[in-house]
Amino acid sequence: MKAWKYLRFTTVTIGLILTASADQRPNIIVIMCDDMGYSDLGCYGSEIQTPNLDKLAANGLRYSQMYNTSKCNTSRSSLLTGRYVIGKTSDTNYDAGPLISEILQNAGYRTLWSGKNHSRVRPPERGFDRFYGFQGGACNFWNPGEKLQDGGKLPHIKAYEWMVNDKWHKTFIPEDPNYFMTDAITDNAISWLNEYEKEDKPFFLYLAYNAPHWPLHAPEKDIAKYKGVYDAGYQKIRTARYKRMIEKGIIETETATLFPEQIKSWERLSEKERKLEAQRMEIHAAMVDNMDQNIGRVINTLQKQGELENTLILFFSDNGASHERDKRAFKNYQPTGNEKMGSVLSYECIGRDWARVVNTPLAKHKATSHEGGICTPMVAYWPKGMTNTGGWNHEPVHLVDIMSTVLDLSHQKYPIKFNGKQTKPLQGTSLVPTFSQKALAQRKFTMGFDFANSKAVRKGKWKLVSYKKGPWELYDMSKDRTETLNLAKQNPELVETLKKEFYQWIANL
Repeated sequence: MKAWKYLRFTTVTIGLILTASADQRPNIIVIMCDDMGYSDLGCYGSEIQTPNLDKLAANGLRYSQMYNTSKCNTSRSSLLTGRYVIGKTSDTNYDAGPLISEILQNAGYRTLWSGKNHSRVRPPERGFDRFYGFQGGACNFWNPGEKLQDGGKLPHIKAYEWMVNDKWHKTFIPEDPNYFMTDAITDNAISWLNEYEKEDKPFFLYLAYNAPHWPLHAPEKDIAKYKGVYDAGYQKIRTARYKRMIEKGIIETETATLFPEQIKSWERLSEKERKLEAQRMEIHAAMVDNMDQNIGRVINTLQKQGELENTLILFFSDNGASHERDKRAFKNYQPTGNEKMGSVLSYECIGRDWARVVNTPLAKHKATSHEGGICTPMVAYWPKGMTNTGGWNHEPVHLVDIMSTVLDLSHQKYPIKFNGKQTKPLQGTSLVPTFSQKALAQRKFTMGFDFANSKAVRKGKWKLVSYKKGPWELYDMSKDRTETLNLAKQNPELVETLKKEFYQWIANL
């Protein structure tokens, strides 16, 4: 796509005024993956091969404290609305204000979304020119429908609506026998980039991969790359990742002691159990690997079009790795236990023990407000707009900051009114200063977390957190990133102060 030249207009619905020349405004690609662990990328210490994201990191910037809401749907809401979202009042209609897409579309951007939705919103009705994907939270990667092409049966979670070729389908059964969802999400994104290549406007592309969320599905060739890699077991893989993370400068032994997780002893598992557990992790690794390959395809497309230099790419996960073991009833199918793992008939998950390994060195997992649930890797890449690349940013940042960052780069202001209603101020801060190694502006809003039975508040170096209605725990994150030393008893007044901050944060949402 060619640079957009100049436009000035006022919109009645959104109330935006665009006055700046847009020939220098970047294209923006936001890539959100699903349930990926903190240490799952090569550039974050993993044994998983992710050369494309590693290259972006080496020529961009990595963040060690990228926060989210600990759950799929709430994180996606925070990303698109720029607002904190909690589990009890999850805004799956996104009614609180305009989406990134609505603001950018009115500002002259081409707006594209390929992948997972997980809300009630229909993207074409909320500022997206094109959408390919499904409305739910998870589906079969090989066949999202209820039946095979030949009429056979297969396990099924739910018949989510899909949009394919700009049409809605109650359920989607691919005609291509080689269909794989991660590839298809990428195929559609690339086809749009090629379709709009000659347009005189920048683009915003939201790539919402479902990988590596369960079910564990991946191509055979990708699984084969990791055959035997995880036979060493939980503890050895975890220790190896931890050492590499220290070597890469992500963490320091003084401030990030390896959390004493309650992981099963590999040696006490039976030979059959060890084989199955290793297979699960092999497929998880293959899903991350395959996703990286697909990201490489997008990068190659941008290079061929001459667009990569002025494209900001942001990559992160919606939450930490999942501890879930899916036990849902299948529709039209009864598992026999003999299904080949990774195939269309299998519905496996990595489970709690591997989840805690891939979240190394952080505590716990998805759906908790400990670091393993709410903190993920983030890579930012923008050749034209970044200086001092290849390093780390260790400031706490959050999904709510993406909206503020995008408005900053597109020269937009958040509207005072939306659909005739007064909007609340944006809750994030622009990340643009970090692209030139400058400090973030001081936050005007507390950074809080609340999902299900887990809640937390972050204020400077202090973090107050509670899990499953347990007592409040207090941690000094500057000295104890892995939450191993609870300082609540020594600091009762600080605990009370932060509790008030948390409940005030809830009241202001």
